[in-house]
Amino acid sequence: MNYLEPVYHNNIGATYILKDEIEESITSFEKIQLQLGDIAIILDQQEMKNLLVIIDSAKKGCQCDDCGKTNPFKTIKCDTPLAVISFKSTKQNIEGLENLIKGTIFQLEMNSILDLNDIE
Repeated sequence: MNYLEPVYHNNIGATYILKDEIEESITSFEKIQLQLGDIAIILDQQEMKNLLVIIDSAKKGCQCDDCGKTNPFKTIKCDTPLAVISFKSTKQNIEGLENLIKGTIFQLEMNSILDLNDIE
């Protein structure tokens, strides 16, 4: 049975560590569940960092000659080993998603430094 350990949340969604055992250390994780409304996406930490790069690129907008102008905050496309994910969103939602991912990465890195399960 898998257990979900909350990591970070904001107004756009939440993230959880998928653990095999309830007592398992939060620093010994493999997969992160990104929950956005009714959608759950399972990623590892590197895939989350890659998604952050894609979000940054989407915020800058399309710079191609065909568009003739920048068009930020329209679509985020993320390729995973199992699926291609496309988010169509607003500036506020994309900034919320960026905050959710940055907050999650920060919390995971902080937990690995502190190893909270060793503190009693």
